[in-house]
Amino acid sequence: MKNKENKLKNGKQIKPEKGITLVALVITVVVMLILAGVAIAAVVNGDGLFSRARESADIYENAAQDEQDKIQSMINEIDGYLNNSQSTVTDGSFDSTIGLNTPDTSALPKDTTKYVTWNYNEANSVYEEVLSDTAPNSWYDYNNGQWANIKTTANGLEAYWVWIPRFAYKMPNTTGNGDEKEIEVIFVKNNSKEGANGETCYYSTDTEITTDGSGLYVNKTADALDKWIVHPAFTFGDDQLNGIWVAKYEASNPDCTTEATSGEYNGSDKQVEIKPNVTSWRYIQVANAFTVCENMTKTGGVIGTTSGNNSTIDTHMMKNMEWGAVAVLSQSQYGVFNPESATGENGDKTYKVWSNPNSSYITGSAGNIADATNQASTSSYNTNIGVKASTTGTIYGIYDMAGGSWEPVMGLMAVNNLPNEPSVGQNDTYNTGFIGKFSDGTISSTGIRNLPESKYYDLYAYGVSNEDFYRGKIGDLTRELNPSDLRTWNDDYAQFVHQIGPIFYRGSAYRSNDNIGVFAYSTGGNSGAAIKDDSFRPVLVIL
Repeated sequence: MKNKENKLKNGKQIKPEKGITLVALVITVVVMLILAGVAIAAVVNGDGLFSRARESADIYENAAQDEQDKIQSMINEIDGYLNNSQSTVTDGSFDSTIGLNTPDTSALPKDTTKYVTWNYNEANSVYEEVLSDTAPNSWYDYNNGQWANIKTTANGLEAYWVWIPRFAYKMPNTTGNGDEKEIEVIFVKNNSKEGANGETCYYSTDTEITTDGSGLYVNKTADALDKWIVHPAFTFGDDQLNGIWVAKYEASNPDCTTEATSGEYNGSDKQVEIKPNVTSWRYIQVANAFTVCENMTKTGGVIGTTSGNNSTIDTHMMKNMEWGAVAVLSQSQYGVFNPESATGENGDKTYKVWSNPNSSYITGSAGNIADATNQASTSSYNTNIGVKASTTGTIYGIYDMAGGSWEPVMGLMAVNNLPNEPSVGQNDTYNTGFIGKFSDGTISSTGIRNLPESKYYDLYAYGVSNEDFYRGKIGDLTRELNPSDLRTWNDDYAQFVHQIGPIFYRGSAYRSNDNIGVFAYSTGGNSGAAIKDDSFRPVLVIL
């Protein structure tokens, strides 16, 4: 029998050895391959380990950034409480430690006013907004182009504002339309005529500046170039202002987001917003634009008052002289000449505000070169390119002052033979909408509202030619820049108010060929009517 054929060794039975068959080996390998495939799939598939690891990393990174923003905001607020410096004073008074009038937020509602700074995110190459309830120690630094910014949020609306402290200036002693001229600027104490370091300053209407006290550039005294002139924008009727808040972007409205072809945007029943990356508010007649700027301090407005008017806060449509003040500061050591300015082009400094050439009128945009026009794709305000379109070459400046939309300002020409009466337009078709007389003296029949008080506009003498620059005033940067051949500094367009164009427009539009710039001004033939290319800009004053 086979089972008895086992051999003996040392008296013990030897069992036969068992081996792995080929079939078992194949089965084992197949099973291992299946398990390996399942394991790999679990790691690399869309919902696998690697994917989940990536998701976890993204979640962590976002949470870390959010935490960092909150920490920074908390630090800013702590600084505001602990540091007895610029961060704790926000009433417009002069601070000798920093040499300028502090940004005035004293009359603004505390629960709807935020102090704005930005952190640079290197990973995404963008500036990210940080909001604080109190003024942080790092809020502003004018020596490095960091102008003070606030954000008012109320009634579902948003508005960004930039502080222009009271200053005096001197124009460079040059002529012609060349580039890169720097305007000297010093800040002025409180509402006085004394410079931050004790300099003696003058008003443009002092006889040391103009022989007849008119404030007209053509009547400047021989030695006026050597004197500091307090900018006239800080004279508001009978009040001398410590500074003004200027809208950071062109005006917008959440309902005005498409291309209008009729008058649906031309009214005073909508509320103003001031924010980036939106379509600017156009197709609105000047009288209505002035009214909606007034409404910002009324019930339902972005300032956040709960009822009626706030008598200590004034919002109005920008005047020609106020535009001039921003343009002066932008062309100073505190503007595009500041050490942090990014207005370089191909590695070279251009010392100018880059244009907004966005063909969809998107606020806060910048082109790919300094003088770009008519571009469908542009850089946002908070990118390395976008900041070049601000008045400082940093994210803290004012945008859309070169390109975007033409901005009518409250700079009105007088009626023919009536030197103290502003013209309300050219005729019944082309006019501002204010009740009054046209340039030729005929009476308007299409008025919407009365003209405001004289402190809300700059009045210019009647003229028939758009090259009658002698009518320009000190501070508005019209005649003051020695224009010729309808061109001014940086070759910007220069056309003075005249009989068929009695209201100033500033900054130019996105598609203008070679006349875009912060110094550009024109009148056209629209005379304040509601058209596609024209927006507007509010100014806020604490009285």
